[in-house]
Amino acid sequence: MRIFSCFLSAIVLFILTGCMPSSEEIKKDTLENTEQAFLSKKQEINETSKQFSYYLPEDFQVKETKNFNVLLEKGNQSFILFVNQNEEENSRVSYDTLVEQYKDPFISETFERDHQFGYLFVVKVDKNLYEVTVGIGGIKLTTESEAHNLHDDAQVMMEIVKSVQ
Repeated sequence: MRIFSCFLSAIVLFILTGCMPSSEEIKKDTLENTEQAFLSKKQEINETSKQFSYYLPEDFQVKETKNFNVLLEKGNQSFILFVNQNEEENSRVSYDTLVEQYKDPFISETFERDHQFGYLFVVKVDKNLYEVTVGIGGIKLTTESEAHNLHDDAQVMMEIVKSVQ
């Protein structure tokens, strides 16, 4: 009976492991979704702070606003939106700072179009947890995301960042 239980446990573990996407699949899907959001047209603005306006998806809430920072929440996940109005849309300063700070990122990709410099920067924090930063010029949005949500989180983050005016 004990051997049967071990065998059954091994089969279940094998099946569950087989269902999880590989690191390469996660990278590919996340990059494709983020680039698609970068290249698409801006979402309609539906939220305004004292300093700027932006698109906020229905499942997000504004938790706190301080000058050029907005703390957003989606369920129990926090996002920090930072807007540096002194940086142009083609500025590389935020991205270059991340590159200097983290020597071995999970994903470090850039996008350019119409005088805009966009980027996706992902660092592995734990086994299935990643710190995700998406930006265009001096506008960036950061969160921690689980592996299975990474591609969706990065896409909606780029939609928000792209919309900031």
